[in-house]
Amino acid sequence: MELQSESTETHQTEQYSGEWRDGCREGVGDAVFADGSRYSGQWKYDLQDGEGTFTSAEGDRYVAQWHRGFREGAGILTVGSSGVIKEGQWYRDEPVDGEWTITFPDGSKFTGECVGGRPHGRGLCKYAGGDLYDGMWVHGKRHGAGSGFFANGESFVGQWENNHVALNGQGKLTLADGTVHVYAN
Repeated sequence: MELQSESTETHQTEQYSGEWRDGCREGVGDAVFADGSRYSGQWKYDLQDGEGTFTSAEGDRYVAQWHRGFREGAGILTVGSSGVIKEGQWYRDEPVDGEWTITFPDGSKFTGECVGGRPHGRGLCKYAGGDLYDGMWVHGKRHGAGSGFFANGESFVGQWENNHVALNGQGKLTLADGTVHVYAN
């Protein structure tokens, strides 16, 4: 016999309001956990499963897919302390290495490869001030071959090191007045 119901119950660790089936949270429901975090969305076999929104006690907010209690699939994480928004794939609560979009509070936006949730590999960043960088990233910094186009009309195509133009490497710097400087090591 299959039992279905809706109720609000308080446990030692949480409060749940939503659908139940055979004594388990099943269907749509809202939970408030002992640490102050919240989940609102789909449940299956007493675990978050399907579409849902989790908000941590610290204010981080994750919206998207869950599987057997883990963040899994496409998701959007808004970091409460910084306002940074990260969009990408998750597996067992961890960001999956690959294509991500990261939007910063000032409006700057990165789209490209990430490892461990940080830019690493090829990526494009459009900065709020009008600058643009398209190239390689290492551990969250512009590093390697890349092209920078700046709001002041200047551009640099060549090697970058630790987030800066590598003037001792190879590259071409074009100033706003059209003057070109070529660098070769």
